[in-house]
Amino acid sequence: MAHRPIDITPNPRVLVALTRTPILPIDALSELIDNAVDSFRTAATSGDPSAVRQVIIEVPGPAEVDRGEGLIRVRDTGPGLTEDQIANSMRAGYTSKNHFDTLGLFGMGFNIATGKLGRITRVISARAEDDHAVQVTLDLPELMQSQTFSARAEQIEKPTGLRHGTVVEIRGWWPGGDANSGFIRELARMPKKTLRSRLGRRYASLLRPGAANPVVITVNNERCQPFEHCVWSPERFVERRAHGKVPARISFDQVISNARRCLHDGTDFGGQEACPRCGGTESREINHRVYGWVGIQRFDDQNDFGIDLIRNGRAIRQAEKAAFFEFSDETTGRVEREYPVDQQYGRIVGEVHLDQVPVDFQKQHFQQASDEWQEAIGFLRGGSLLPNNWADGEVNDSPVSLLFQGYRKVRNFGRGDMYMGQYNPAKGKADRIPRSVEEDYYRRFLDRVPGYYDDAKWWELVETAGEPPIQVLPECPECGFQNTSTAEECGGCGEVLDGKPCLDTGCGKQILRSATVCPHCGTSQVPTVLLPWKCTFCAAENRAGAERCEACGQVKDAPHPASPEALDSVSSDAEELSADQVAVVLADGKTSSPLDVRVRTTHRPILPAFGQAAVPLVTRADTRQITVYIDPTHAVFTAMGLRPEYLIATEVAQFLHSLHRNLQSRPGHAVAVLAAEVLRKGWGDVVTDSADSVRTAVKSLFDQITERILRAPYADSFYDELDASQQLALADSMIKSGAELTELGRLRATGGYLRYCDRQTVTAFFARHAAGWFDGLVWADPWPSESEAGPLIAGKLQEDLRVKYLRCLEDCASYLRYDQPERLIVVRARAAVDFLVGKLA
Repeated sequence: MAHRPIDITPNPRVLVALTRTPILPIDALSELIDNAVDSFRTAATSGDPSAVRQVIIEVPGPAEVDRGEGLIRVRDTGPGLTEDQIANSMRAGYTSKNHFDTLGLFGMGFNIATGKLGRITRVISARAEDDHAVQVTLDLPELMQSQTFSARAEQIEKPTGLRHGTVVEIRGWWPGGDANSGFIRELARMPKKTLRSRLGRRYASLLRPGAANPVVITVNNERCQPFEHCVWSPERFVERRAHGKVPARISFDQVISNARRCLHDGTDFGGQEACPRCGGTESREINHRVYGWVGIQRFDDQNDFGIDLIRNGRAIRQAEKAAFFEFSDETTGRVEREYPVDQQYGRIVGEVHLDQVPVDFQKQHFQQASDEWQEAIGFLRGGSLLPNNWADGEVNDSPVSLLFQGYRKVRNFGRGDMYMGQYNPAKGKADRIPRSVEEDYYRRFLDRVPGYYDDAKWWELVETAGEPPIQVLPECPECGFQNTSTAEECGGCGEVLDGKPCLDTGCGKQILRSATVCPHCGTSQVPTVLLPWKCTFCAAENRAGAERCEACGQVKDAPHPASPEALDSVSSDAEELSADQVAVVLADGKTSSPLDVRVRTTHRPILPAFGQAAVPLVTRADTRQITVYIDPTHAVFTAMGLRPEYLIATEVAQFLHSLHRNLQSRPGHAVAVLAAEVLRKGWGDVVTDSADSVRTAVKSLFDQITERILRAPYADSFYDELDASQQLALADSMIKSGAELTELGRLRATGGYLRYCDRQTVTAFFARHAAGWFDGLVWADPWPSESEAGPLIAGKLQEDLRVKYLRCLEDCASYLRYDQPERLIVVRARAAVDFLVGKLA
């Protein structure tokens, strides 16, 4: 049978179809920058490096684009291209022979990027050795009309100032109604400062002056500044018992494998003489090198942490979290977030170069199924970060795992967990510094202020976190004598430091604030006019002269106990419950004004009215800020297991509902709807507890408890109190752990057998011998003393304290028996474990 060839040349409309590929405007601009960067690298590889490595970008403003004017121009100072090279650059699907040292030369990415931005692309390129430039114009509407793939190419006189290099110009914006019409407008509307900042993050490793071959990128005549991570210096460290000194920054440069790869398609020859994919024999020996650093940011954040993954100078993934902080169990298929777990803030960051790991054609991610990716991640993070998931004898000592073991938690402010703090006299220990201080320090870091750009000033707040401040002694303005802070009169010259005017207007001299008689005129300073007064709490009328309300005991003139004035003095800021700039979409589609939600936890119950039960919270609100005073000891949290975030979100929702009364008739304008959205925006990550994360927290809690109770009173004799089932469970646990049963006698004498007891047995130990667990052994709370409170009262307090902790331990121990616990059980267990972790000594 006769055969004849069939023409399968695609229709020119395929180029327009490519422009429908979903990418962001900054990705399209980056594709053109990548080509410029690749030209510098090609010149260096050929032995003729560019003396000036600069990419000059011009982006029109929104007004120009709306008028159909302006252009995008990307110019580089590279060696320039020949006519054939320009033709290849515009040929969809063209691939160069160099898969290994470039970000991806032209081809499909070039067509997508230029075609999405505009309809007409002009490329002008000049080489130093030529006396002319080459100009090629690609007009998409003209190609579709002529039904051909031909583009105009011509030799022209070199434009002024272009001795060598390449210029790409894009104009002819897509009209309204076209799928791409908004693409250039989105890029034009982006503030140029924001665009430079985002490019500075994406190409930071090339822009830094200390780079091997630094590149200068400008946007509209202003230079892009490289992004810098605010991390601790490598000399800083924490100490951990199992890992010794863990530095705050770990650098590495490792060749983890090598392979002979095809120059045409990058395929591994696998020991064969020819490429198994294309049959070619041209190849290159490629070293799979992983280099860079991972470290600890000087502050933690809900979003700004993670590791930048870089390929040949461009950050393909910024602040990558999933690859390093999530673990997929191959046996169960479950994906578990391992960091951060016990708080929602992270601080592990880094920059890792994966130059030999392939990326997808849109350069949004690395090809995660590739061998190169799997090898790199294995080197950087290993398997699970949690020691509980390690096999017997296994130790994950990868760079990310070492940082995780050293810095996963922030509880001991100061040197303990290497976090900035300030001394709290009320607690007698360090608290974390306010977020406002961190923000101020970070602004100074960005301004490169000495001591803040380096970590000297930051470190001062780490070292001094646990040190009580030196008391300031006020100086007398008259003689300079230093007095105590409570002195009313200077001890040197007698000058009044803290005074008041005499009540006699004829005298009016300053006298000591505590004076009851004026030493100058003899007038009594005690008011003699006494009037009946009304209690601010119970509204009862009281007789003149009464210092306290005869009905409720409220001090005269004291503010209402549930008023902000009264609660401010008996509460403290709760940064972990607060949220900044909370805004939600209302029923009319508009977004509400941002609200700052400040939460303060009270140190006593909140009484709304005399004779009424305490309430969990009260609120003060204005148009910009809501302050919520919340009692964390209220039964709604401790007994019912409700999270404070739910009630806080409801208060914010009620405020928004009342503020926008004009939306009352809209179906979506309901307090419950608003509360759900506020909760998601303000505390979504915090309140979303999975059964597995709670299970991990419970196991971690019991691991910490077990190590501490080995020194508890009765740890050795409690063995005799174990029933038959508990002893059998103990023996079975020892066998599974590989321990010798012959060691049981020694473990019994030292209390070490408790390591192999199940959680119910540990809970039973507490139930019978609770006293030894307090006063800093396990719990920080003191055990009520009979010598201080008497035997009757102390006994009652001891039993109440024991029962409170026992109930929480029982909730945690019983939770581990459930494979698929109901939501209420998860919430109750989370409340119990949070309470107990907060009480650990």
